[in-house]
Amino acid sequence: MKKGLSFLIPVLLCTALGILAFRGNLDPLIQRLGSNALREQNEQYLNDTFEKALVGFGVMSGLKAGLAVIEGSTGGVSAGISLHLQVGDIVQSAYDYVDIAWRTLLAGCISLLCMQYLLQAAALVDAYVLGVCLILLGILWGLRECRQSCTGFHQVLRDASMLSIFAVLVVYLLLPVSIWSASRLSEHITRGTILSAQQGFADTSARLFPEREDPSESLLVRVRQIPERIEFIATQLKQRSSQMALWTIQLIAGYLFDCILFPLGMFVLLLHGTRSLMRYCYHCGIQSSLRREIRHLQPTTP
Repeated sequence: MKKGLSFLIPVLLCTALGILAFRGNLDPLIQRLGSNALREQNEQYLNDTFEKALVGFGVMSGLKAGLAVIEGSTGGVSAGISLHLQVGDIVQSAYDYVDIAWRTLLAGCISLLCMQYLLQAAALVDAYVLGVCLILLGILWGLRECRQSCTGFHQVLRDASMLSIFAVLVVYLLLPVSIWSASRLSEHITRGTILSAQQGFADTSARLFPEREDPSESLLVRVRQIPERIEFIATQLKQRSSQMALWTIQLIAGYLFDCILFPLGMFVLLLHGTRSLMRYCYHCGIQSSLRREIRHLQPTTP
C-alpha cells in the first residue's frame, strides 16, 4: 500500500501542476522566481534601443533626402575667382556614407523589433510548454513499473520528455538571459559609440539642412540664397567627410554586435551548455535503466 501510494503521488502531482500551468495559475509563482523582472528589463532595453534607432533612422532619412536633391546638381559660386563647382561629385561620397548608415539603422530597427516579437511569442507559449512538460513527466513516471511491457513507448516518451524540458529551458531561460546578457554587453561596450555616431549625423543634418527660422521670407530671397547654400553644404561635406566615414563604421559595428552577435552569441553559448548538460543527464539515465534491466534479467538464486 505504501509503495503504491509513493508511486502514485508524483504522477498526480505532475499532472496537477501541468493542469495549473495550462490555466496560468503557476505564472505568479514563476514571476516571483525572477522571470518577471528579467522580462521587464529586456522589454525596457529593447524599447529604448528601438526608439533611439528609430530617431536615428528618421535623421538619416532627412539627411539622405537632402543630399539626394543636391546630388548631380551644379552651382556657380564665387570665391575670389569664378568657379564652376560640380556639387554632385562632392556629395557623392557623403551620400554613400549616409546611405550605408541609413541601411544599417533600418536593419537595426528590424532586428530589435524581431527580438521584441520573439520575446512576446515566448511569453504566450511558455505556460503551455511547461504544462506539456509536467504532464509528460507524470506519464513517464507512471510507466516506470510497466516499462518491460512497453519498452518502445517508454523510450519515445522519455525522448519527448527531454525535448519538452529543453523547450521549457529555452522559453524561460535561454531567450531572456541571452537578450539580457546582450543588453549588459551593449551598455559597457557599444552604446556610447552608437550614440556618439548618431549624434554626429544629427548635428551634421541640422547644420546642412536647418529648419527655416523665417517662414515669411520671400521666394526671391530664397532663390538668391541657393548658390551660397550649396557652397556652404559642399564646404561642410569636405570638412566632415572623414568623420562621416568613421560614424558610418561605428554604426555598422555597433548595431552588428548589438542586434546580431551579442544576442545570438549568448544564445548559442547557453544552448550549447544546456544541450551538453542534458545529454550528460540523458546518458546517465540510460545507463541507470540498463543496469536495472540487467538486474531484472539475472536469474534469481533459489
